[in-house]
Amino acid sequence: MPDTDAQLTPSPGYRALFRHPVASRLVIARGISELGDFVGLAALLLLAYDQTNSVLGPAAVYAARTLPALLVATVFSGWLDVPARRTLLVWLSVVGAALIAVPAAVPEPVPAIVAAGLLGAVRAAYASVNVAVVAEAVDAPLRLPLFGLSAFANQAGQVVGLLAGAGLTVALGSRVALLIDLGSFLVAAVVLAGLPKRPHRVRGPRPPATAGVRIIAGHPVLRGVALLTLGTVLSGALPETLAPDLAAGAWRPAVLAASALGGAVFVLVVGRSRWLGRLAGQVAVAAALAGALLLTGVLVAVDAPLAALTVGNALIGAGGGWLIGAQATFARLAPPERMGQVEATIVAANIVTSGVGIFLLGGVAAVLSPAASYLSAGVVLLVVVLLTRSDRLPAPE
Repeated sequence: MPDTDAQLTPSPGYRALFRHPVASRLVIARGISELGDFVGLAALLLLAYDQTNSVLGPAAVYAARTLPALLVATVFSGWLDVPARRTLLVWLSVVGAALIAVPAAVPEPVPAIVAAGLLGAVRAAYASVNVAVVAEAVDAPLRLPLFGLSAFANQAGQVVGLLAGAGLTVALGSRVALLIDLGSFLVAAVVLAGLPKRPHRVRGPRPPATAGVRIIAGHPVLRGVALLTLGTVLSGALPETLAPDLAAGAWRPAVLAASALGGAVFVLVVGRSRWLGRLAGQVAVAAALAGALLLTGVLVAVDAPLAALTVGNALIGAGGGWLIGAQATFARLAPPERMGQVEATIVAANIVTSGVGIFLLGGVAAVLSPAASYLSAGVVLLVVVLLTRSDRLPAPE
């Protein structure tokens, strides 16, 4: 694939991240924030369930996070590149602490659902501005390791945070877990406040909400990578969605967690290599993901042992890890002054595609079979890979 990948210097690895004044603070703040977020999420889920005695309580917590995040990533995306980015990251962390204080003070379903919804907006804005800071202040060779370690923090935080949050909530009540989440926001704010002060770049008037879409659509490489990203997130939650129907007893947790574990291991190992920073590597891993979906569909169809299904889900999670390469490509090619809005556009598209995709694939599983759902996801992604194959993506300028 002809591109400027040859100009990329070898990745310096993870140690160099912690010697960089910006990258080190971003990754430390991300690790603290992710762990606290999932501790708090577990508390909100259990609080909603205990107070309503219905699965609709936790479902409402999850659903409440979607619409505000989508609004931030679309209608309000033009505001993300207006204020100084260090200041915005600090204030977003402080706002997150204030929001989680509400259900901590009033542990009831309505405050929990409202807080979860507004926190979804804060997370969407924070993620977008975080990538914008990386694009603006972190050298290209360090970006992929930074995105890889951040993705690992997300996956590990999900596993450890949910377990710890659930355990604390059961043993000591939801308020303790929520206060830990509140504290993590404040600690992250202190870490981010130490980011080097950069001259505030004049970015011109606030752009319209569609500016991010136009930037991506107008760049052939970003357009191709965005299409491949959407094809990937379409089935991102499929292993976790189908696991309860496919596994029971002692195997259920393994089948359920396999995808997250596979993704965590993949991004930790590959994130420090140069290969995934290349467009060719990204397309190759996406193709492998399509193969993993098809393979797992066959395993389910032939009623293979659950150990094999666990491996299949782990391969799917690993394949989805190529998305850190997509982040690096966007940070390299999108205009730095509009990176927050561009990233927010991708976040919004991912939210919509993931939600619609899992609904449709869940319908396929219900009407036909879980095997058909895996196979359908694999075929769709394979078609997208063929549309974005090496000879179809032009060289970046």
